Amino acid sequence: MPATIRRVAIATLLALALPGCGSDGPPDSDDVDRALRKAFEHQNDRGGIRINMGSAGGFKDIRFDVRLHSTVVHGCTGGERVYVCDITYRASFPPVKDEPERIRTKATLFDGPGGWRLIE
Repeated sequence: MPATIRRVAIATLLALALPGCGSDGPPDSDDVDRALRKAFEHQNDRGGIRINMGSAGGFKDIRFDVRLHSTVVHGCTGGERVYVCDITYRASFPPVKDEPERIRTKATLFDGPGGWRLIE
């Protein structure tokens, strides 16, 4: 019997020591914030967002980055490591808009090997 108790104790300690290997519930505010920041950083590293502002024969590309200022999670639904979260985030889009804007949306997140990730 002591060997069984020892195995249960070791399994419990391993489960507590490896929190980044998947969770049993929805992402918390910090998880959502990290996933959004990682997604925006990846997009910015690839050149940001480009918009073609064509008008009457004249075309101009505008490039801007997304800067995340804060994230609020209103709730998440789902399971099996995939959740859809109702969120509000504040972001600015320099040089187009330097003043942060409040955006309410839904975001789908997946809890994978590298932690929570935004599914685009």
